[in-house]
Amino acid sequence: MIRSLYVRITATFLIIVLISIGVAFLFTNQMFKRDARGQLPNQMEKSIERIEQLYAVSKPASIQEFLDEMSTLQGQSIIAVSSTNRVVTVGERSQFMLARITYEQLVKVFRGSIVRLDVFSSAEGEPPMPPAFGKMVQFGNENWALFVQPDRFPQNSNFIWTAVTLLLTLLVVGSVLILVAARYLVRPLKMMTNAATRMSEGDFTVRLPARRGDELGELAESMNKMALSLSQLEMMRQDFVSNVSHEIQSPLTSIGGFAEALRSEDVTEAERERYINIIKQESMRLSRLSENLLNLASLDSQQHPFHPESYRLDRQLRDVVLASEPHWIAKRQTVELLMEETTIIADRDQLNQVWMNLLSNSMKFTPEDGKISCFLSEQDGFAVVRISDTGIGISEADRERVFERFYKGDVSRDRSQGGSGLGLSIVQKIALIHGGSIMLEPGADQLAGASFIIRLPLAPPA
Repeated sequence: MIRSLYVRITATFLIIVLISIGVAFLFTNQMFKRDARGQLPNQMEKSIERIEQLYAVSKPASIQEFLDEMSTLQGQSIIAVSSTNRVVTVGERSQFMLARITYEQLVKVFRGSIVRLDVFSSAEGEPPMPPAFGKMVQFGNENWALFVQPDRFPQNSNFIWTAVTLLLTLLVVGSVLILVAARYLVRPLKMMTNAATRMSEGDFTVRLPARRGDELGELAESMNKMALSLSQLEMMRQDFVSNVSHEIQSPLTSIGGFAEALRSEDVTEAERERYINIIKQESMRLSRLSENLLNLASLDSQQHPFHPESYRLDRQLRDVVLASEPHWIAKRQTVELLMEETTIIADRDQLNQVWMNLLSNSMKFTPEDGKISCFLSEQDGFAVVRISDTGIGISEADRERVFERFYKGDVSRDRSQGGSGLGLSIVQKIALIHGGSIMLEPGADQLAGASFIIRLPLAPPA
């Protein structure tokens, strides 16, 4: 329970409030005492004058009884010393005060001065006494030195009680408010914890309210984006598994069916040869699919070997076209090359796979007597390669998804014949690894074939 953020916030607040209250009380108390001490001389002088005036008005028969009554009314200890050395003491601290009076102080008082007298208690642990003050007064026809000491600092007890009441009220109200505030702060964190738990269990539909403008609102918005990304990633994973299963199941079904047909004694030699060729083709198709999947997984892992070297890109393109000569000659296709002399620093083997995939697609989907064009130029530090054909083209609906894995476009256009839908995904990944890009030429007429533009930096990114 002590590890709860709610408890920690509340405990931290209470500790801070208690420390603040203690410091504020001590500081305020000292300030009050200082001010009280500063006003004490004037108050004592007025008190002595008031005693003198009351004596003149009341004309008591006994000075002892009069001063005793004044001591009780004003909460003071009083000592009166006459010019004939008569001493009258009243009040609980008068003896301590009498012991501190010296002859020199009496002389100063009878000469008209006001004398301050510091009085100390003989008992340990008692609070400090306020000072006494002496002044000459006239009782009847005789001069007296009157010393007055308050029993305590003025209004000190009232101040302490008021301050304690105020601070306790502050503590209680603050504690109640921090309990409410802590619940308000902790509630969105609990919601985020529950949302994270649901996401860890595979529920990516959870969404958090992100109407707050503070850091918690930013965290909620980030969690919503994370949930959306995980949801999309899960959909891609499911589609990937479904597509892989479909791509594997189709050739396996063909291999199984034709292998079973070969067991029949009624199969002719010509049919047997055809069945064997079909099984061989389907096996090669499975092998290519497996190889592409491993290659794509290696590229995605960012651990794929990358060995850049400096070489002539135009020569590489020419070599790829020459290596594919038997295929485009068999379909009586024309290949046009228009290339500038370009030197690039890149992974030769990876880019070779890019050109092979793009040229293979162009030859596959370009009819007989068609034309394939390859252009190479340098622009702003990039090698720009444009490979286009006069084939069946790519529909507008397929253009945005042509680089998705296993996506083959419109089956009725027969553009997916013999492929697994991974070639362009691999091409795009290799281009990104080199810091480049690949795109369909915008605005190209889909009936006039496909045109891909590849931009690669002449030097690899750091």
